[in-house]
Amino acid sequence: MRILFITAYFPPCQYGWGYMRICEQVADGLAAWGHDVAVLTSTYRDDQEVKSYPVYRHLTIEPDWLLPESPAKQFFFGRRQREQTAVSHLHQTIAQFQPDILFVWDAFGLSDVMLQEAENSAVPVAYYFANYLPEFPGGYVHYWSSANSHPLVKLAKLPISMLARAMLAREGKPIKLKYEHTISVSDYVRQRLLSQKLIGPDAIVAPNAVDLEMFSGEPRQPEPDAPLRCLVAGRVAPEKGIHTILHAFGHLHEKGKLQNISLTILGKGTEEYKEHLKQLVLGYHLEKFTNFADPVPIEAMPTVLAEHDLLLLPSEWDEPLSCSMLEAMAAGLMVIGTTRGGSGEALFHHKTGLTFKDGQPEALAEQLVAVMQDRRLLARLAEAGKAEVETRFNMDVSVSRIEDYLQELVVVETAVSQPT
Repeated sequence: MRILFITAYFPPCQYGWGYMRICEQVADGLAAWGHDVAVLTSTYRDDQEVKSYPVYRHLTIEPDWLLPESPAKQFFFGRRQREQTAVSHLHQTIAQFQPDILFVWDAFGLSDVMLQEAENSAVPVAYYFANYLPEFPGGYVHYWSSANSHPLVKLAKLPISMLARAMLAREGKPIKLKYEHTISVSDYVRQRLLSQKLIGPDAIVAPNAVDLEMFSGEPRQPEPDAPLRCLVAGRVAPEKGIHTILHAFGHLHEKGKLQNISLTILGKGTEEYKEHLKQLVLGYHLEKFTNFADPVPIEAMPTVLAEHDLLLLPSEWDEPLSCSMLEAMAAGLMVIGTTRGGSGEALFHHKTGLTFKDGQPEALAEQLVAVMQDRRLLARLAEAGKAEVETRFNMDVSVSRIEDYLQELVVVETAVSQPT
């Protein structure tokens, strides 16, 4: 097959995070299996190109929050021209690469006009969802309709917002994409989108896959007197529930039960939320137990994981399927986490880890005490979690499912398009 990936970000790039990493791994896997692969992505690039297959960096992100210009300015100046430029780049890339299928990966920020053009082309289109994109009305529609602004800001923005929304309506937006053929990262994502009739009925699941060569380690077996080294890694944001960890640590510390344990908070977030976390640390007198660390490149994560015994996943939102959870399991760490969203498809209580109800620090504290009191429990669940990932979430399994789905789609679409 000749497969053209269309995605918002592609390495080497500091944006896109786990979603981008999985895209790269799948593209590499399909290329290694003999398929011709190319990527059409945004202009963001932080280093020299290293891929053997072509990567076309032509697209813009709309709205692009990384630019100095406000989204409002981006909307009123040059937006329609950028939309048509994106469509032109799509047609040029299709003409140059001659793909059998268009595989849209991370479409957040990509032009809906371009995606609609892709759906209307003669080339079949498949989407991959490790998010809830079909629920999203489109970047600028969401921006002008957003309820997240401060009331005074919303009031000041109202006249211009009404003008912008009227312009979008005249342009036929939001555009309703078909999402006829889709692959979801978890059954939770698939069922959620199917239940709203947002995706086609032939949707399948191909879970996040872990690079088992990069993320590999012996299941942890800490000695009874050894410190228990806990890690939370990823975006430092309220929906990630890191405050729940600090409340749990605080409750245990107040009861004199916080012993031989440490916590590393690794990641990037807003200064407001990080300051809130630091105030919790001070309020509970957790300074000697906690450490804030800056995010590291993906290549350094195996080393970080090797320095810890336990990953905490306190998410308070519906995780499509956590990359950090699966990578930690593969690296031999035990996981204590919530099962919101797709996480419960890999994390099973007392089978592959320990679970607790999101937003309940007392429940998390109970699980921490269980591990502090019985290190054999940690060793047993770390081993079971590692086996789970190696069996169900390895790259070969995911790439094979994706390959089969795309090949079948190409065969069917080719048969339909041929004259009888």
